[in-house]
Amino acid sequence: MKTTVPLLPLTGATPDFDVSTARDDRGGGDVQMPDSQLTKKALAQAMKEAMAELPLEKIRINDIVKRCSMNRQSFYYHFKDKYDLVNWIFYTEFFGEIREHLDNPDWELLKRICEYFYKNRDFYRNALQVTGQNSFYDYFVEVLHSIFITQFNEIFEEDPHRDFYATFLADALRAAICRWLLQGNKTPPEEFVKLMKDSCEKIAAIVLRL
Repeated sequence: MKTTVPLLPLTGATPDFDVSTARDDRGGGDVQMPDSQLTKKALAQAMKEAMAELPLEKIRINDIVKRCSMNRQSFYYHFKDKYDLVNWIFYTEFFGEIREHLDNPDWELLKRICEYFYKNRDFYRNALQVTGQNSFYDYFVEVLHSIFITQFNEIFEEDPHRDFYATFLADALRAAICRWLLQGNKTPPEEFVKLMKDSCEKIAAIVLRL
């Protein structure tokens, strides 16, 4: 089953590149990143540095551009606002981590998702403190829904409620991951995923007995 990576509905939407050089799939040398991508990566790094020091709500565009010796015009040429930049960081890094598992979604995919958040937990704890329009909190569930609905459109091809199933699962997974992150990640990713898997199996067993 082929999974299509969801398109990024943002000003900075460019899912094709994730690192400053990428290996050519045809076996050639390094592929140089376009200037616009280098600019976005520089802004992204500056944003990460700022978020390591300040709450996202208090970060200004000037705080970001000064860290990478750019100006506000350069920022707004590439991104709508600071939340747009946070979402772009998530999109480019996240799909770089999980892309190889999208065609065969299983518990290994969920493990990779949780490992990614655990590795970047300080950044996303900060990002998740903000809710509302264009927030990462809302964007995260949109990305999860896009992954699930692609699968469900094939698995439940004749079922008119497949969008509801994808929404339900995306909401549930976002809630679980957010709670896990914001409570301090005391449970390592492997154990957290096992708990979710065990919970699903036990709930399914109860439902089947009803």
